[in-house]
Amino acid sequence: MKWGMPVMTRSRFFFNSSVIRQNLRQHGWIGIIYMLGLMFFLPVQMFLNGNPNAEPEKVEGLFRIGGDMQVVFIATLPVVAGLFLFRFLQSKPSSDLWHSLPLRREHLLAAHTCSGLILLLLPVWLTAAVAAIVAPLDGNMYIYQGADVWEWCLTVTILTLFLFVFTAFVGICTGQTVLQGVVVYILLVLPSALLMLTSMHLNRYLYGYSGGYNEEYRMVNWSPVLQIVKLENEYDQFSTGEKWIYFVITLLVIMLSFVLYRKRHSEKAGQAIAFTYFNPLFKAGVMFCAMLVSVSYFGNVKPQQTGWLIGGCIAGALIGYIVAEMIIRKTWQIMTRRVFAEFAAYAILLGLLLYVPVTGITGYESRVPAADKVTAVYTGSNFWTLTEPEQGPMGVQSRPYEEKEVFNEDKSYIEAVRKLHQALVTVRPGEEERSMGSSIGSRQFSIAYQLKNGRQMLRSYWIPSAGFEPELKAIMENKEFKRNEYMLSRLNDNVDSLRISNKNKNKAISISDPQEVKEFKGILKREILNMSYEDQMDNRISKASIQAIGKPDEVGYQLYYRYEWKTSYHELEGWLAEKGYADKIRTQARDVESAEIIKDVYTDKLDAASRNDVYTDKLGAASRNTVQRHFDLARSEGLAAVTKDKKIIGDILGKERYYSGRTGEYVVKMKYKYGEVTYISLRKQDLTPAIKSLLP
Repeated sequence: MKWGMPVMTRSRFFFNSSVIRQNLRQHGWIGIIYMLGLMFFLPVQMFLNGNPNAEPEKVEGLFRIGGDMQVVFIATLPVVAGLFLFRFLQSKPSSDLWHSLPLRREHLLAAHTCSGLILLLLPVWLTAAVAAIVAPLDGNMYIYQGADVWEWCLTVTILTLFLFVFTAFVGICTGQTVLQGVVVYILLVLPSALLMLTSMHLNRYLYGYSGGYNEEYRMVNWSPVLQIVKLENEYDQFSTGEKWIYFVITLLVIMLSFVLYRKRHSEKAGQAIAFTYFNPLFKAGVMFCAMLVSVSYFGNVKPQQTGWLIGGCIAGALIGYIVAEMIIRKTWQIMTRRVFAEFAAYAILLGLLLYVPVTGITGYESRVPAADKVTAVYTGSNFWTLTEPEQGPMGVQSRPYEEKEVFNEDKSYIEAVRKLHQALVTVRPGEEERSMGSSIGSRQFSIAYQLKNGRQMLRSYWIPSAGFEPELKAIMENKEFKRNEYMLSRLNDNVDSLRISNKNKNKAISISDPQEVKEFKGILKREILNMSYEDQMDNRISKASIQAIGKPDEVGYQLYYRYEWKTSYHELEGWLAEKGYADKIRTQARDVESAEIIKDVYTDKLDAASRNDVYTDKLGAASRNTVQRHFDLARSEGLAAVTKDKKIIGDILGKERYYSGRTGEYVVKMKYKYGEVTYISLRKQDLTPAIKSLLP
């Protein structure tokens, strides 16, 4: 018996009942609030939400019940508990009192951790038990299974453990409660924020970098807080692997907390950073984040202006350094003789960290894999759409395409893509478009290689319409390219109906007859596969927009896919005419009230602000104002012509192109009978004798 006593004593010290009882008495309100909140936003909401006469709603996850407030409670209360339970580390009187007890550091940490887990986990388990009990009761407006309750309980338990333990760890490393809370949430969001800012930086300055909007969606998963906020979305639940990752990280944080707490000095209470060897990391982290934000901002408002970028980088470094120094020293009086040298050293090192990756030193920009190292290749503008799950109204809606549908193994096609890639890295077109985000007559293509070593190489480029015709023609006339680029796999048996609309005619028709839908899809596929390079690059205005409407899924959501009725689709036009649909939807001369035409030579006569407006085929407000000013100048010079002649209007409709804003082209203001006004372009070769006779 005597031999066993030390083990029992050690166990009692680790989970000291007096310490735990004291914590429960002092901080028990946290557990009460957590339980009341979870109860209200889960079981209680099951009976309050919705019309009592409505049918119960089947849910795939309990996080959807209670809305945002449930996930807000889960993301905040464990952190609050960590702040209050470890407040004794940040206050000198409390720290001296607790550390004067005949308990070792590991005993104190274990007892406070155990207290917090009792306060936080009991409410989670009780809420889950109540949710399971009320599931079959009348009046419950939701239908769910026992597995859903177990999934909710397990996920919330792991997240609560992680957030509480992580808050305690930050409290050990810091000496101020306010700073502890701020640092906790900064660190929880920091991985996603850093990845996004770094991606923006590389995307702006590294030629060919393939970052995109889908990447931002994936980066959210690197932030625990953002992941928790997404939990109310039934399509964004934690996977089993993610739960294990959080559980393992929690165990590692607990072990690291015990190691650091043993080395923490009591007199560090009240100091910003409890361990001086963290100071350089803290300064560098704050400076780097400030520099990234500053470079991203000035790169957006002053693109391609090196002076502003360098100045912004220095300003960000200076602000970050000053903020970090003031936090560490707890005063704004930070000027010493070593400050300037230290700032310069940090700024130079971090500046190189930003600069080196976007230079040619790494070989990233000029790298084109050898043909014998490539097994398959993809090129086009839909890489992320084809390889990522499609997004429904509340998250992931369906699986991505299979890779065999995306990558092409044909050797001649691989060589054609390599030639285009080699030409791009040699000429480097589109660098200005890359910084501005768009360009008239350019298109963004992704180039992805499947390599023999199992890795994937991905690049993205803005490619102008002129200068790369041979290389683009060899790729864009390939049938596999067109299958992926125009998403022909979407025209499968899942399409339920078709809607064809024309905004210029303010009219739409629907095709729902199964036989007609089948015929239409077959013709549309053939038209797309038979398009030439010139047909694909032509900027002629489509005759109508085609919307393929998918069959409703299990929750009633339908996917919509958009195609165009292009002027080159002669077989499709014949079929629509045969069925009596063509004249109902395509624009005709009788739908136009008047047409006003000018030769656009006024861009250089406008101020710089107007010249920098972005032109789009749908003409935003700024572009409409700009082109209208062109017409005002032409009228003042007597160089605008207006016609209501249906023959001339018919000639214009047969040649109309999307408005480009190019100097020297002809611009037509089309006013339709129902009040819509649009602007279109005509090239010199589009002018028929009738149109030429109209011009002044």
